[in-house]
Amino acid sequence: MSLRVAFHTLGCKLNQLETESFAEAFARAGAEVLSFDADEAVPAELVIVNTCTVTSKAEQKARRIVRLALAADPEAVVLITGCYAEVEAESLSSLGGRALVLKGALKAELLGLPSFLAESGLVQAGKAPCGPPLFEALGAWLSGVQATAREPKAAGVDGRFAYNPEAFSFHSRPSLKIEDGCDNACAYCRVHIARGAAVSLPASEVLSRARALEAAGKAEIVLAGVNLAQYRDGDTDFPGLLKLLVAGTESIAFRVSSYEPDLVNSGFIEAFSQERVRPHVHLALQSGSDSVLSAMNRHYGREEVFASVEALKRVRRDPFLAADIIAGFPGESAADAEATLDLARECGFAWIHAFRFSPRPGTKAAAMPNRVPERVAQERVDALLELGRSGRDAYIARWLGVEVGAVLESDLCATSENYLKLKVDNSPATIRSGQAIRCRIERNAIVADDKEIDARALYIS
Repeated sequence: MSLRVAFHTLGCKLNQLETESFAEAFARAGAEVLSFDADEAVPAELVIVNTCTVTSKAEQKARRIVRLALAADPEAVVLITGCYAEVEAESLSSLGGRALVLKGALKAELLGLPSFLAESGLVQAGKAPCGPPLFEALGAWLSGVQATAREPKAAGVDGRFAYNPEAFSFHSRPSLKIEDGCDNACAYCRVHIARGAAVSLPASEVLSRARALEAAGKAEIVLAGVNLAQYRDGDTDFPGLLKLLVAGTESIAFRVSSYEPDLVNSGFIEAFSQERVRPHVHLALQSGSDSVLSAMNRHYGREEVFASVEALKRVRRDPFLAADIIAGFPGESAADAEATLDLARECGFAWIHAFRFSPRPGTKAAAMPNRVPERVAQERVDALLELGRSGRDAYIARWLGVEVGAVLESDLCATSENYLKLKVDNSPATIRSGQAIRCRIERNAIVADDKEIDARALYIS
């Protein structure tokens, strides 16, 4: 019986990609790879939780998952890593005697854990290893990793870019990590504390990895990073990298994840206009009030945001534009909240990810006065979410009857080029997950079971 390793990932696409790399390494070593979630606590000897520290809610979710995993099996070992583990290692260690913490800065070392366990005879055995033997082996490995981390490193490839899986256990559309860290010091965020300064994968290596994914038959790559707008390799910035990737590949498409509104400049617009760059951008907006943006230490105003949105709409047919917005930032007045709603309406976002301000330890905003009551902040979140839902409904309605490209995923579901989640009713059985298809959006999905589906689509080719 093989060692069963279950994964739970919180947070960004970067975390998701890193988990895919860990899963591939364990699978190659002969372990059984599983997914662990709150609704189905699958039995596993080892549970790895990749955490996020963006909000207190994300941290609360992480603690809950760890407790569930410890309770699900009295002998299972839980290994916690990620951004939350980087900034709160001691508090996470106290969650249980079988909880071990690998700080986020050392996360890449997890790629070597499967081979360590295999050499110790703890991956494949007549009986799945668990309890004290596995815990002791993991403790020894963790001590070795921490000791090595204190030694001077030779120059070479940054370990933060060791994540380059060929097989994906949990996603049909692969991500490619091109950047890590952030040079901003936004008043509300401690991700830059957990991840450090911005670093970038050399453009030549990005192109090499993209070509390998294309050769493997992948239809689309999601470009991942903490702050893609800060990508730089010599004279190559992110727009330059996009152009290089399109020019250096034949058919694979590229999707931008989150991007900074003030850096939607002429270079980005030119790169975004290319046919193989997906017409989808998620803007890290955060607020539509100039005074709140200034207090957040964001370096743009509402007029720049609106100009960026208009520029994106001019070069692509009705692109899917979404936004992150924080409600209830300290000092945010009713007028500020209304200004944010007004800007979101003007921009016509197809989706809004809104959440309450969460004071993060170690950030400037954590000590700011004039806190907005949680009830008021939640009301503002609810108003933004409702606007996001209506924006999504309007966006879907505009695309009914239109033929689109998409990537087929599991259970006849697909993600369209403009980021709609589709149920493809008549897809041939010969089409495999991850393959590019053409389909026509037929009608909104209104069935309760299709809560994650935006629309029904008819397969064309």
